[in-house]
Amino acid sequence: MGLRSFLFIFLFMIFVLPVQCFALDVNNIRVGHHSDKTRIVIDVDREADFRAFVLENPNRVVVDMPNFAWQAPAQITQEAKSVVAAVRHGDVSSETSRIVFDVKQETEIISAFALPAAAGKSDRIVIDVRPVGTGQSASSQAYGAYDAADVAPAVQASPAAVSAKKASPPRKKIVVVDPGHGGQDPGATSGRTYEKHIVLALGKALKSELERTGKYTVYMTRDSDRFIKLHDRVKFARSKDADLFVSIHADSIPKSSVRGASIYTLSEKASDAQTAKLAARENKADLISGIDLTHEDKDVAGILLDLVQRDTMNQSNFFAEKLVASFKRDGIRILDNPHRSAGFAVLKAPDIPSILIEAGFVSNRHDAKLLTQSSYQKKVAKTIAQGVDAYLSQIDKN
Repeated sequence: MGLRSFLFIFLFMIFVLPVQCFALDVNNIRVGHHSDKTRIVIDVDREADFRAFVLENPNRVVVDMPNFAWQAPAQITQEAKSVVAAVRHGDVSSETSRIVFDVKQETEIISAFALPAAAGKSDRIVIDVRPVGTGQSASSQAYGAYDAADVAPAVQASPAAVSAKKASPPRKKIVVVDPGHGGQDPGATSGRTYEKHIVLALGKALKSELERTGKYTVYMTRDSDRFIKLHDRVKFARSKDADLFVSIHADSIPKSSVRGASIYTLSEKASDAQTAKLAARENKADLISGIDLTHEDKDVAGILLDLVQRDTMNQSNFFAEKLVASFKRDGIRILDNPHRSAGFAVLKAPDIPSILIEAGFVSNRHDAKLLTQSSYQKKVAKTIAQGVDAYLSQIDKN
């Protein structure tokens, strides 16, 4: 079982099981402002190892501890002048819980230590921080309201448990952009307008938009006019440990008046007859290279029953709704009921939220003209990038 599968199942167990035992209670959070620093005090019910570090963009002070039960009041005790703006907490693994202090500016940790229970006080974790660049010495300053209890002889945590230096930036989210078709497979065509060329240009524009934010590592399944089997596109995304898979296409139907973009997610049953035909057509792409997908369907059908796959499908649907909202906001023309679903082979990664975007219809002269214009391609790419950002930002908050 892969790490992703384990994490999904673990989260499922948290929400389903009625009782969960924790080895530690966090009973209170106090934040005090001093002339040279802000002191964060975490009251716990027993001695605990911890790791404290800071992150930037956005600025945060992070404390990792063994899994705990949060017993602290909804509102923390703090002074208005402290650098702390907000406090959040949650589990990051089956063994570790995290407290995140959102801070108002770039901050550094001066010291981080544990205090044993004494004089009617519980065990405490104490973290002193200050804005970067202040450069004052903490040794000659008073500790203010926490003098008597919180400056008792400190019990230093083991070197492996405490890190008061800046941590490396968190791993950037990985997005795989998949321009459909390519090589001997032109995709939808209209005169000299080929889907494979349109979606490659859109894919490159999307990669540029996402990378411009500085928040994402972006890979493309193809960056030239070459054919790639559907299974290999999925395999590529999994090999990159992708957080998101975005497949880009352009449609064509006999009714030339139909125009507008649409977004598709995976389901065992097509949402409508038109989508069923589209999925069947897209899934036949590998036949051009002599590869028959039918032998894979039994395996995939089994995967769809797995908890991880169902969770991934739910995330894909959530992502699709974010994209629909982004398209509407930016004035990108979309179909009625723009979020649709069917058994697209390219969306069948069991552990990666995946969507397929039909950017428009090459069979419609208005859409075809727009889709070949670099300015419109950049507009669509920017809109998709905003949807990606909205989705992944919400996932981080959750």
